Amino acid sequence: MGSPVARCPPVPQTWSFVMHEFTPQLRKCPILQGLEDPELQSLLDIVKFEDFEQGSEILTEGLRYQSLWVLLQGESTVVKRGMHQESRLANLTPGSVFGEMSFFDSSPHSASVIAKTPCHTMRIMHKDYETLRSTCPETAYKISLNVIQILSDRLRRMDQWTCELVEQDCNQDRHKEWHDFRAKLYTGLDL
Repeated sequence: MGSPVARCPPVPQTWSFVMHEFTPQLRKCPILQGLEDPELQSLLDIVKFEDFEQGSEILTEGLRYQSLWVLLQGESTVVKRGMHQESRLANLTPGSVFGEMSFFDSSPHSASVIAKTPCHTMRIMHKDYETLRSTCPETAYKISLNVIQILSDRLRRMDQWTCELVEQDCNQDRHKEWHDFRAKLYTGLDL
């Protein structure tokens, strides 16, 4: 018989419990910035709480979930699978958000998120977000703006990282290749 798998204890889905237990994670969560308590309660009324065992894939590269996740408890890793190896893109801690790239666009996820430890998440499904847009449009609007901010910040960091790589690479052919790649990103041409 193998050793038991570590799990997060089940969490009741009540507004008061979530606010009491997870207030610090919710308050530092970027997609929830600027939400007042009644708006946060409206959101918590539609979300799903999900637990994941250590080693579980929370989100799988190539699949389409069209959900936003907030990591409430535990740690996870963002992994991109290449042709010959996996690349770890980020470590996520409580308050982190993932799934935002495919939330408004039904494209497949560009990376996987794997639980490093037992994880407790809050999931906002797109269909439930659409309900929120109808019932609490101001709350949905704030969440949308926060997602735009997250994506803008990540794009800005990626642009800075790309520039640093180009500057480190002395090969003129590679420099032109990176320049052409960046130009296509900004002109909307297909890669």
